[in-house]
This record gives sequence, C-alpha cells and structure tokens, in this order.
Amino acid sequence: MSLLPAHATYCVPFAFDRQLFLAELIGDFNWSYDLQAGLLSFGNRYQWHTQVLGTESDESRTWLWAWANKASNIPDHLLQASRIMRAFGEQHEFPELTSHEVPLDEIDAHFLALIASGVCRANGYYRGPYEGGAVFLLIQDDSYPCNMELPLTRIATVFPQAISALEIPNHRLALLSYLASYGILGRSDGKKIIVEEGGEARLTATFDEQNRLIKLDARLDAAPR
Repeated sequence: MSLLPAHATYCVPFAFDRQLFLAELIGDFNWSYDLQAGLLSFGNRYQWHTQVLGTESDESRTWLWAWANKASNIPDHLLQASRIMRAFGEQHEFPELTSHEVPLDEIDAHFLALIASGVCRANGYYRGPYEGGAVFLLIQDDSYPCNMELPLTRIATVFPQAISALEIPNHRLALLSYLASYGILGRSDGKKIIVEEGGEARLTATFDEQNRLIKLDARLDAAPR
C-alpha cells in the first residue's frame, strides 16, 4: 500500500486510463528492449522511446530508482524521468521518491509508476519482467497512437474502474484532475461535479461528505455532434 499523501494520487485516474489503452494496443505481443537506444518494442508492430523509471527485485523485495542504479549502466539520457520524480519528492517531501531503495511492502511499484506516468505526462508505462525482477519503463514518444474514443465516454467508463482498483482518497479532486487532463472543465455544484455540453449536463458525479463518489450519471448518447 502506498504511503504517498493524497494529493500525489490525483493524476492516477488519467494514468490508469492510459494503461488500459496500452493493454489494448499491445495485446499478447512479445516485448524487447534496447537499453542503449531506449527503445521498447512489441513484436514487429510497435517501437517507442522510453525512460527507465526503476526496477523491482524479487530477491530483496525492494524498488530501486533508476537514478540510483549504478550497476546497470543506464544511459544518462534515460534517467530524466526518474530524476523528475526525485525532484518532485524533494519539493513535496515524499521520502518514497527520494530514497534510493524502497521496500515493496511499503509501496506498490505499479502504483508508483502510475504516479510517475501522470507527473511526467507519459503515454504509459510497461513492466518488463526478467529473471530476478522487472524493469519499469515510461513510454514518451510522439508517435504513440491516440485514443479515438470520445473523452467523456472514456471518463465515464474508466473513472469507476480506477477508484475501485486503486487507493485514491479524494475522488472529487481526482475526477477534476482527470477531466482537466482531457481539457474538460467540471462545474462544482454542492456535492456534485457537472460537465455540460451545449447547455445540458452530460456527466454528473455526486460525492459524499468524505468526497467519495456515490453516483455517476452520464448522458453521452445525446451529446451534440
């Protein structure tokens, strides 16, 4: 379970969205990685530039940030994302982001990668398993495909999945952040967040006193074209 403060998780739903899309793209393709070039490949279909975020060890059950990994000789240009996360941790006083190693019983590597994906505005991340552990790679490539699904349709589908699968304390702020990631403005109205198009409410989220989502209504079939 993550020890990170609540406000570090607001970007997680959008990052979770991108992980679902990545899974749809790569399916069952085999992966390979060129460390010197920083290129992640899936079969003969996709090849994307990445940053090395960190690694997890099966033996020590720890997460090691890429910027602290001297043994693997990671090229310097592939360490920018991990250094951004270290600076983010220093700015907001998150020791999990500034410590060289973190025990995996204190923080989940996937959740950490979701936060890094949001902070670094990555296309997504990939966990590449190898004997004894796994490497986490942030995909940052201009050639990465765009998701053509309508944003509100995507949000209405993915947001309930995200808050169900992940520990996100403040659903209200997380939804506002998710909407903003798609360039959508949500209007606050008491316990509700409302998204309007053409003067009509298309998405209405209702929250309880603890800012937990209790109802999500979407009228997407009537959206103007």
